[in-house]
Formats: sequence, structure tokens, C-alpha cells
Amino acid sequence: MRTIWTSLKKHKSLLLFISILFLFGFITGILFYFKQEASVKESIILSLTNLFQNNVFTIKNIFYHFIILIVICVTLFCFIGLPILILYIFFEGITIGFIVPIFFSLFKINAIGYFLLYFFLVKFLFVFFLFMLFVKSIYYLKNYILCLKKKSYAFIKNLKYIVILILIILINDLFVYFVSNRLLILLLG
Repeated sequence: MRTIWTSLKKHKSLLLFISILFLFGFITGILFYFKQEASVKESIILSLTNLFQNNVFTIKNIFYHFIILIVICVTLFCFIGLPILILYIFFEGITIGFIVPIFFSLFKINAIGYFLLYFFLVKFLFVFFLFMLFVKSIYYLKNYILCLKKKSYAFIKNLKYIVILILIILINDLFVYFVSNRLLILLLG
């Protein structure tokens, strides 16, 4: 735990940047929901009335995360992966922000508790690991550029960290699918 705290302090400026970007996405998601027509809002609410009766996180989510993370990893070699990752984190902020007013419409007074439970069981670790992937990608690209100039392969060590983080994200997704889904259905279903 101490090494995680030290790592967070060491990368404070990068984490602040990506947190602000995520927050802008979150606010954009809330505003996007309120810009919808009343009929669209009603259809969204009606389609989610039994939200916690079934799995909120499906196998498709794991597949989509895997494909997106592989694309990010592969495109890091041509310097496109970092902007894709930044957009992906911003998009995650939008989706989480879009969910907040939906929870208030569905659950009224209990919305904050339901949302926090949903967020911590489904999204928190995923977003945290995306932030860590952003930090590791920055350091990977710095090292990669130096290795291109020196014509060496020392960047492979940093690439291993990225691959390990992607595997950790996939393990987290499996945990969410098999454990967190069941807990949400049990507690909120």
C-alpha cells in the first residue's frame, strides 16, 4: 500500500491532468443527459427500471474493454495510443456522468447510495487502472522515443508494465462480472 501511495505522489501532475479531463467528461455526461428530449429521457428510464434485476456488467463489456485496450497498446508504437487512451478516459467520464441523473430519476432518495455502490463495485478500479495505464503510457512513450534515437530495445521493459496493467484490468473485469454483478443483484435487486 505504501508503494501505491508513493507512486501516486510521484505522478501527481499526470494524475491531476487526467483527473481534470475525467471530471470534464463527467460534467459533460450530466449535461448531455439534460440536453436530451423528454421522450428520450423517459425511454431511457423505462428501459432501466429493472436495472439491478440482471447483470449490469456483461461479457460484451469485457470483450469491448479487451479490444480497446489492445488497440491502445498496439497503437502506442505509432504514438496514436496515448490520444486514444485520453479520449477513452474522457468517454468513461461521460458515461459515468450520464448515469448519475438516471440514478436520481430511478431511485430518488436512495440514488446517491445506489450510485456509490454501483461505482465502487463496477467502475472505481477500472477507472483507477486506466489512470495508471495513462501514467505508464507516458513513461513508455518517453522511453520509446529515447530508444528510437539510440536504436535499442530497452523500451520493452516499460511495455511489459503496460501489458501487465491490461491483464490486471481484464482480471478486474472478470471479478466485476462474476462477483460484483452478484453483489449488486443481491443488495439492490
